[in-house]
Amino acid sequence: MATKPIKVTIRMFVVGFGDCFLLTFHYEPPLKDQSILIDFGTASGSADMKGIAAKIKEACGEKLYAVVATHRHKDHISGFSDKSGGAIIASCEPEIVIQPWTEDPKAGANATSAALFKKNQPAQATQVYFASLNAMQAYAQSVVDRASLWRGPGNQTTRLEKLASNNTKNPDAVQNLQKMGSKPPKFLAYGDPSGLENSKLLPGVKVTVLGPPTLKQANLKKYAKNSDEYWIASKYWGLQQRGVEKGKFKLFPGAAAYRSAIPTEMRWFVQHADAALKKNVLGIVRILDNYLNNTSLILLFEVAGKKLLFPGDAQLENWQWALSQKGIKELLHDVDVYKVGHHGSRNATPHKLWDFFDKRKGKKLKTLMSTAAGVYDKSEDGKVPSTNLVKALKSGSKLESTLGKKATVVPIEVEVV
Repeated sequence: MATKPIKVTIRMFVVGFGDCFLLTFHYEPPLKDQSILIDFGTASGSADMKGIAAKIKEACGEKLYAVVATHRHKDHISGFSDKSGGAIIASCEPEIVIQPWTEDPKAGANATSAALFKKNQPAQATQVYFASLNAMQAYAQSVVDRASLWRGPGNQTTRLEKLASNNTKNPDAVQNLQKMGSKPPKFLAYGDPSGLENSKLLPGVKVTVLGPPTLKQANLKKYAKNSDEYWIASKYWGLQQRGVEKGKFKLFPGAAAYRSAIPTEMRWFVQHADAALKKNVLGIVRILDNYLNNTSLILLFEVAGKKLLFPGDAQLENWQWALSQKGIKELLHDVDVYKVGHHGSRNATPHKLWDFFDKRKGKKLKTLMSTAAGVYDKSEDGKVPSTNLVKALKSGSKLESTLGKKATVVPIEVEVV
């Protein structure tokens, strides 16, 4: 009897701008096939998430082995809310749910206790980290509450609103994930045991956790001294957090105050000041978006000589630690399947990582990109997906993308025999 999978099927569900992947490991009887769901979210608002949840339930035979939520962004976990398809996914009774260490509720509920001390992380730095995270998401919510007043003619939802909404707390989905598994959830960092390897249920599959790094590993405190990025400027976010704790976090005036009569002689000034504020807020929210992306789990699945790399939305700051470690080039040079990071953004597939992939030669590499065009920036500097990256993917791999597709699912089979 074979004790390793004979085939892997990857289903990439079309959710608009978001991620939803179902990995099914096929075994010869009497062993049962096992399925792992990696992310289930959308930022587009038009996807039928309950319908997709039903498709997932059918595809996994009404039983999931595990759920992986790579990070907290709406376009990766919104489907786990009950008003989307969360109840349907929960009915598949996953054995375990795994998330990045930044989602540990014992460490992050109020930033006063840290279950992560076992990782030898500095207590003060850990507390500041979670306090900053809380403040960032409160900031994002305040932008959502205010941003509708910046809409132009036609009252269309702006890029700023979409970006801010993606960075709010998503409390329903977060709470459901915490109680969804039969076993207690695991919150992982670089080098941790994945909690997915199981000689009885999932034999022949090895899972390596390549990110995110812990505070000690990445040494973010030292990095912050030389950076002007808001997400690691502890003094800035510390001040904001005190406002959150005291119930005084009001970044903008309320709609009624804003829309109250403005003297004629002041209208020119208010209009231009408002435009400047909007530009600054967009810049800060972009940084928040990058921050949460960099909390993403990076998982490498190895099965019967095949390697499948799933990095969530990890961007350069997350990847830097893993790529600097001894043996990482040897580990990643023969990757067979690469889930393109952050929907094809230009800084989520570092050149160093791309250059590692030897199977680009002869297009033996398969790449999977779940994305939608025009959701965020349209200029090439921040465009998602990046035109230059898409060209590289097409020239160096067999690219499967949801771009422009309306079908529910794009199945990809990986032969491992």
